[in-house]
Amino acid sequence: MSAYTKANYHDVDDRNGMYFLRDELDCENMGVTVVECEPGWEGKEHDHEEEDHEEVYLLMEGEATVAVEDEEIEMNPGDAIRIAPDATHRIHNGDTESRFVLMGAP
Repeated sequence: MSAYTKANYHDVDDRNGMYFLRDELDCENMGVTVVECEPGWEGKEHDHEEEDHEEVYLLMEGEATVAVEDEEIEMNPGDAIRIAPDATHRIHNGDTESRFVLMGAP
């Protein structure tokens, strides 16, 4: 296996604004996804307890709120949030387009 793998998220399939890079990068222990959110977009409420992996959401552009359990966390460009495996969470995008980088690992 090579010492590194390079990929551009524009080269992977667009799955409703989500660009999954795990396979493209040959990641063994982490997932990387770019999410381009249209104004008013909401992600699916979910957790990762079954997989026992934590996630980090890094907001690159725009403004959004991430709901974690019963708390609403306002996000601005450059903000990152770590989410525990058993915490239910969901992205609520604001009135403008935004772009997140999501990373998850066991």
